[in-house]
Amino acid sequence: MDDLNSGHSNESCMSKHSMQNLYEMRTNNMLCDGTITLDNDVVLSVHRPILCACSDYFKASFNSVINGVRSNIRITGVRYYAMTKIIDYAYLRECDLSEDNVYEILVMADYFALDSLLDHCIQFLISILSPKNCVNIMRFAAARNLVDNLLPKSKLYLLRNFEEVATKSDEIVDISLSDLQEILQDDLLNIKDECIAWECAVRWIKYDPEERKQHVPLLLQTVRLGILQTEYFMDKALSFLYELDEIGKREIEIHTPSIAIPRIPQDVIFVTGGWHQSQPVSKIQSYDCRADRWVFAPDDDPDGPLAYHGSAAVGHKIYIIGGFDGENYFNTCRVYDTLNRSWQEISPMHSRRCYVSVVELNGLIYAMGGFNGEIRMSSVERYDPATNQWSLIESMNYVRSDAHACVVNNKIYIIGGFTGQFCLQTAETYDPNTSKWTNIASMSVRRSGTACIGYNGFVYAIGGFDGHTRLSSCERYDPVNDAWTRILDMPHQRSNFAIEVLDDMIFAIGGYNGLYTLPQCECLDVAENQWYQVTELKMTLSGLKAVVIKELPNVSDFIYKNRINLIEERRRRMIITEFRQSVESRTTEI
Repeated sequence: MDDLNSGHSNESCMSKHSMQNLYEMRTNNMLCDGTITLDNDVVLSVHRPILCACSDYFKASFNSVINGVRSNIRITGVRYYAMTKIIDYAYLRECDLSEDNVYEILVMADYFALDSLLDHCIQFLISILSPKNCVNIMRFAAARNLVDNLLPKSKLYLLRNFEEVATKSDEIVDISLSDLQEILQDDLLNIKDECIAWECAVRWIKYDPEERKQHVPLLLQTVRLGILQTEYFMDKALSFLYELDEIGKREIEIHTPSIAIPRIPQDVIFVTGGWHQSQPVSKIQSYDCRADRWVFAPDDDPDGPLAYHGSAAVGHKIYIIGGFDGENYFNTCRVYDTLNRSWQEISPMHSRRCYVSVVELNGLIYAMGGFNGEIRMSSVERYDPATNQWSLIESMNYVRSDAHACVVNNKIYIIGGFTGQFCLQTAETYDPNTSKWTNIASMSVRRSGTACIGYNGFVYAIGGFDGHTRLSSCERYDPVNDAWTRILDMPHQRSNFAIEVLDDMIFAIGGYNGLYTLPQCECLDVAENQWYQVTELKMTLSGLKAVVIKELPNVSDFIYKNRINLIEERRRRMIITEFRQSVESRTTEI
């Protein structure tokens, strides 16, 4: 078998060597049996069988039905550089591509029916897609009718990265009105604030205002004006329209539902399990950040309700680790595949663990500490999805249950927790390269039932329980300086809640405030140092976990469907809120 493999390898190498020899023979005009004449009577010598074998164009040209077998063909309108690239590829099956030459070579490959070179060019263009060039590549793909590959790939890249495209691309102002309309009205346009779509439209108009201001009414129908921030709309949008003297025209009156329908998000927060009304739940909720709505996912956990578990995302899969159902402590683990919406049980852990801390790092899942029904633990296990196996690794320096962990710069950080006797103020980090746990600076307060998240190189510790009260305080750890700094408090006290980052916002979801389980959610805009209210969960929950699934192809399965009635819903919520505030005010006065 080794001899056969060795012979096959040598044969492949000889074949490549033979083609190199034929290429050198062509460059030296040895044994060539055909010529290609270009403009200005430039003549290139070739071996006809080589070109005919890889291209139906050359096969037909050198074997004309009318003229019979021909030794010379004339090709007009093709540059010498491009023709030599085509011929070289026919011999060597290699072509050095760059952003400068790929467009011309792709056109020639298509013209001469060199399908493998055409695909090579397409894959190269896909690989170099960037916010600066994706518009041009998309337009090129449309012009060449590459509707099965390059066009959908480049358009999806543009939609997913539109925030950068809108500001970095010089090509966006050159596109046609119809192309801009198609982009801005696409539900998949990935923007966290509608003002980005508005500003792109304004930028396009200002590029040639005299010619393009007539298109304002049509562009306004593609921007969701109804979900622009009120202050921004009054200050920016209306001012711009007044400047163009278009605001009074009848044709810019827009039907409210069409301008208020949110776009479709690219990334989705999934919340699994949790404790509701004295019992665990099996339902999954997903958060549509564009509509600001929670919805029940279509597939409940078939293994039943669960709370105080751990969770992690790997690709489009959600791993649910350990937990507690009100009676039993689990070492079992299961996976929800959001792509095909199926559940699967995987290998169990070595230990039963609820109040367990779970993270994903480099495709592996780590389960740390927890409570097995008898003792709190410091042990740690690591799961490899490729082998479906759990292995024990070095234990933490502290016993921790009801702690929380996150990943920053390829290290695991775990904070707080409960030893069975007191809440912890300590924190430690695990380096997978050394397989060692190292203590780091302690937090400013004890935190059990806390949540932490890694963001922009920092560890954010949010809320929790200090042994006396539920906390709204927050602090941030800087790994470089090994120091914690207090940051803005949350509006609500809470422990045993879920946390995630989406659209550069840190979300605090559900939890327990010491009196009752919460449906409230809020998010921290770190850049603005401001907490904002988020729509409530579908039910009150504590002991829940959250993960983010990115770029989910079937995202429409997990978003809010009744998008057309959102304005009316918001109006009713505002009325209810105002009524509640009025009642509370009167009660206070009394």
